[in-house]
Amino acid sequence: MTVLFADIVNSSGTTRSYDPEVVREALAHTFSRTREILVAHGATVEKFIGDAVMAVFGAPIAHEDDAERAVRAAFGLRSEVSSVGEVGKPAITLRIGINTGEVVTGPVEGAENLVTGTPVIVAKRLEENARHGEILVGPITRQITRGRIVYDAPRLVEGKGLGLIEAAAALDMMAAPSEHASQETLFVGRDAEMNLLAQIHTRVGKTGRPHLVTIYGEAGIGKSRIATAFLRTLDPNEPMARATCLPYGHAITYGPLQELIRGEAQIAATDGRDAARSKIETRVSRMAGLDEQEARAIARELTTLALADESSPAGELASDERRRELALGMTRYLEARLGGATGTIVLEDLHWAEEPFLALLEELLGHLRAPLLLLCLARPDLLERRPTWGSGHINAIAISLESLGSEDTKLLARSLLGEESGSRVDEIAERTEGNPLFVEEYARMLAEKGAHAVVPPTLQGVIAARLDGTSAPVKHLVQEASVIGRAFWLDALPTAPGTREVDEAERRGLIARRARKGPTGSPTFVFRHGLIRDVAYASLSKAERFRVHDHYSRWLEAAAGERAQEYSEIVAYHAERAFDLAHEVEPASAASLGRRAFSELARTAGAASARGEFRAARELNDRALRVAGAAGVPQSEQSSVRSLAAILNLRLDSDSAAVNELEGAIAEARRLGPSTELVRLLVWRASSVTIYDDIEESERLFQEAVDIATRTGDREILAYAVWASAEPLGLTGRLEEQAHQLGAALEQIRASGSLYEVGCLAEICLNAIARGDRRRAREVADEAVAAARRSGRRMDRWRAASALATTLLADQDPEAPAAAEAALESAREVGGPGALAETAELASRARQQSGDLEAAQRVLDETFTQLDPAKMTVQREVITRLETRRSEVALARGNRSLARDSAATAIHLAPRRHVEARGAALLAMASVELADGRRDEAHRLIAEVRGLVAGSGFRDLQQRVERMGEDLTARSKAR
Repeated sequence: MTVLFADIVNSSGTTRSYDPEVVREALAHTFSRTREILVAHGATVEKFIGDAVMAVFGAPIAHEDDAERAVRAAFGLRSEVSSVGEVGKPAITLRIGINTGEVVTGPVEGAENLVTGTPVIVAKRLEENARHGEILVGPITRQITRGRIVYDAPRLVEGKGLGLIEAAAALDMMAAPSEHASQETLFVGRDAEMNLLAQIHTRVGKTGRPHLVTIYGEAGIGKSRIATAFLRTLDPNEPMARATCLPYGHAITYGPLQELIRGEAQIAATDGRDAARSKIETRVSRMAGLDEQEARAIARELTTLALADESSPAGELASDERRRELALGMTRYLEARLGGATGTIVLEDLHWAEEPFLALLEELLGHLRAPLLLLCLARPDLLERRPTWGSGHINAIAISLESLGSEDTKLLARSLLGEESGSRVDEIAERTEGNPLFVEEYARMLAEKGAHAVVPPTLQGVIAARLDGTSAPVKHLVQEASVIGRAFWLDALPTAPGTREVDEAERRGLIARRARKGPTGSPTFVFRHGLIRDVAYASLSKAERFRVHDHYSRWLEAAAGERAQEYSEIVAYHAERAFDLAHEVEPASAASLGRRAFSELARTAGAASARGEFRAARELNDRALRVAGAAGVPQSEQSSVRSLAAILNLRLDSDSAAVNELEGAIAEARRLGPSTELVRLLVWRASSVTIYDDIEESERLFQEAVDIATRTGDREILAYAVWASAEPLGLTGRLEEQAHQLGAALEQIRASGSLYEVGCLAEICLNAIARGDRRRAREVADEAVAAARRSGRRMDRWRAASALATTLLADQDPEAPAAAEAALESAREVGGPGALAETAELASRARQQSGDLEAAQRVLDETFTQLDPAKMTVQREVITRLETRRSEVALARGNRSLARDSAATAIHLAPRRHVEARGAALLAMASVELADGRRDEAHRLIAEVRGLVAGSGFRDLQQRVERMGEDLTARSKAR
């Protein structure tokens, strides 16, 4: 809303020397006239406080131009209420402050309405800082009216309790406000309409007869833009004029004609009545083809129209007989004015015109014998009030402006943002649905606020006015639907709307029906513009919002039935919003909502983690913890969420802070006794311990996890613990023993129906490759791919894809590169440094195997930019593998310096008891030493690897060592 404060300057000092009765009469007149002017401009006078008045624009009904109305009203107050004082009466001088912002309004106990909020205080502070006779305006008011009002340079004023406030003095109305927006933006997508207007204009000139064209369209769709673009195509010497119908004020019945006549006669705002009358008479007398008597008659009618004001009897000009006389007077004037030249008049906002004016226009066109194109711009509301408009005995055509197409919308957005493409252009196209004004203002807001953009204030009033222009049940329907989102279903609303309300909302372009069905099979509706939804949502009180959020969350949970998993995040989101809002406004209602929100978020986070969507899982889990803290959920009920948080942070961050958090979560879980959460925490801690070569501690922790899993009686968590505890066996080369344990774990996993089948199969596949059993590896890899396809989980897809790519690489299969790239893309979806590093190493090997060394290097470089080896202590092994791979690629490309540095780093990072990782790093350095001719050093490294792999099951690595040894021996003999 826009708030206006007006105060009499120094009223006590000004009136001290006057008789109290005189002062009282003067002030009474001032207050009475102040109220009249404010009400005439659509304000609600909130209250008089001593010598000050507070008024709001936008309550109880919003208008799209409430900010402009406030400034216009201020101009009226300054010109009509302020006075220098007649003899014997006190002078009255006002200072005025105006500010726009989001306020709270509505009936309260003991008062009809009350408007509260910071914008109200700011308006008061602006009034206090205004100079005598000054109108001081806040930044949002100025932004909204920037194309209509002339302002002085902004300045900072001190607002008590608020700090510095940016303000500017309103000076005057702009001369031609309707053209400003169209001049600033690219005109697109209206070729057909422009061609039609050009054809009609040509026809008017050829026939010498008038033609009425009415362009219909919703607010911002581009009616004024197309009128401006059309006028620019005409000969500048051709008679043309433009006027606007106003929705408020005194004597507005024939306001557009007043505007036209004053423009024709060049009457200034400062001209008195006599001067204005004289200018009209002079203008008419100079026109050819009129005798003196006819000129006087025309001038008389034009003067009656042009100088009508609030003192003119309302019924006199609007009577049928008087209207016909005025129409004939305008007809004779236009015929004389145009002669044989084609003229164009644009009338904007015809939907606000009063009935007598519409009737006058039809009479004028019916009698006129001159080439006039009357171009009227209106919203569809006009036809609801005046369905017969333009259907009489006149040449008339209607044009309905539709939204811009997607490409034209993006073209306009790109021109405004100065960008060729990108997410911001797509966001504008999606949220504005081809409305040029919405595109322009939303682009401006994005440019100023970036990702924090909300509904621009310049559109807030436009959209709020559309909502307030509907019936109360329709507005209620739209408000409740806005809580659900851009798409909604009628049966999901707390208040079931009737067919009449739905039809009206569709007819007014607020919502649209779509073919797809909702969870219960009911039709889907969408908001025509995302911004309409935003404004409707903002118009609801927080108390109303939380009730609708809660209702919808419960409705969707029940309606989804067997498909509940599909909607779980939506259910959780609305439960969370219900709690947050209730926590603010009705704390007593918040506790139960908080528990429900926590439960929904926790369940959804766990499901996301199980699917391998770890970033989403962490975000949901963090939200669950936030709600738990705010709602007072007991610590004992938060254990599973805190455990998951620790695991997710370790998976995604892999730093010492995550390890410390994991230790804390383990200690807390141990206090609560055996649980599945404790088993998972121990498994993750046991795995992280192996990095530090403490294999014994790792095995102890894994055994503890198995023991606790056994005590829980949960077969699924036991199978998980048995599978995970095979890790130290593989790292230290006990591959036969690991294969046996993985086989036993797979049986338990399948028997319990757990989620870990694909993970276990992938481990079996890698174990088979390391042991040199490639046939077995390929069989298991295919099993893993099939199981992942059945589960549909992201983590399973990555594990299976990685296993298959590793198998194909080992076989040097031509399909290996494509498989490795698919695995890399899957790893990026999963997130976390471990998955990315492991799969990048595969992709690099595959690219090198296919002969593309540049691409092999590029994937490594890209991956290293996303990792921080110094912090990711838990990922030492995978970073070792990456450094080893970088050394191998660098050597193949002839960059021995990089190859040596990377191999040295890999050896430094490699845990000493991780046979495969350390052995590969040593062999990479051995290759560098051979390339540099340092055979003795290469021999020493190869011998070290032989000792490392001796007795292990790494048959593949053993074969590599032997090949290098044989190569070194051959080179030595050749010397």
